Amino acid sequence: MVFQNPFDTLNPAMTIGRQIIRALEIFRVGKSEAERRNQMLELLDLVKLPRAFAERMPRQLSGGQKQRVGIARAFAGGAQIVVADEPVSALDVSVQAAVADLLMEIQRNEKTTLLFISHDLSIVRYLADRVMVMYLGHVVELGTTDQVFSPPYQPYTEALLSAVPIADTSVKKKHIVLDGDIPSAMNPPPGCPFQTRCGWKSQVPGGLCEKDVPPIRDVGDGHQVKCHLTEDALKEMEPVITFAAE
Repeated sequence: MVFQNPFDTLNPAMTIGRQIIRALEIFRVGKSEAERRNQMLELLDLVKLPRAFAERMPRQLSGGQKQRVGIARAFAGGAQIVVADEPVSALDVSVQAAVADLLMEIQRNEKTTLLFISHDLSIVRYLADRVMVMYLGHVVELGTTDQVFSPPYQPYTEALLSAVPIADTSVKKKHIVLDGDIPSAMNPPPGCPFQTRCGWKSQVPGGLCEKDVPPIRDVGDGHQVKCHLTEDALKEMEPVITFAAE
């Protein structure tokens, strides 16, 4: 696991090296303290931190450096799956890309499955091979990155894409404003979890959105969407983000 806030996930009373060695002990890596220390130094190399950092305390590291230590701990046991929960959201924008690139480089080299959790769709598009969109605990869309970022969309995905900040003036973006109340996750509404805010609900006859949870269905090539909209309505959807040349 790589946690969201690197400032709260390191023990302030232990050196960086000792914290990585502790992870190796938990994962039962190495037969001796000397082997584990050598492995710890190699993990610092892996996350591109100087070996001298092994003797430093967490307070002596920046946020980005602390998150690199967190990544080193996550990969210490040769994990097959690493869960990264918003691993760059607490960092300065200037270091977010560097930490994201580091994660991807290690993931490729170690052949590890990386489950990357984020609200930042620009980073998701950059990192992910497959994307799962969730709303109130429901999987509402699932597919390859290209499928999820192109129509047809689940209406919540469409709204998420319209909220991505884009500074490039050559890019045109559809602006979608969600009306209605944000429901409680503890007491979700009946029917579709997104129906209280969905702008497409009026196109579904018989108030079906307010009565039944829609089935998740395949809209082509393994692209799955959880929605009551008909195939014709889904085909009418236009791209949220387009380039001027298009």
